[in-house]
Amino acid sequence: MDFSKYFFRGFNKTLRLQNGVNFSYKGPWVPVESNTVLDKWYVGEFMAADYTIVVDISNSRKQLVKCSVLAGPSDANVIVYGTSTLSENLIDVTATVNNSSVNVIINPASSPDGSTYDNSTLLDGARAIFSATYYETVNDPTRS
Repeated sequence: MDFSKYFFRGFNKTLRLQNGVNFSYKGPWVPVESNTVLDKWYVGEFMAADYTIVVDISNSRKQLVKCSVLAGPSDANVIVYGTSTLSENLIDVTATVNNSSVNVIINPASSPDGSTYDNSTLLDGARAIFSATYYETVNDPTRS
């Protein structure tokens, strides 16, 4: 494969795509169930990640979520900064952390009254895929 057909050196030490070249994703996908671990990474390797998550149930029930996860050895923070739906919200995104790893978790969305939708019926067949950009840890993760 001749990668020069797709990439070339961009400004300021960036990798630039040739015009008309894009990325596409189809999988691997995971089923959307309670406490689905979508991604896992080690805080010694990465400190943050930006995600695009897409949930697909049917032609008229889809959701795209843009979020960022920032984590340290004892705490993680998720900020959802964009979402688009073809129906109702389908998922909630959270993150948990222990001393070594971060789990990015998706759950069936909470309904407006705060209860969780019954995913056995409303999310039956829901599948999620994601893309991520990871940011490596710069300082020693044991540094306070």
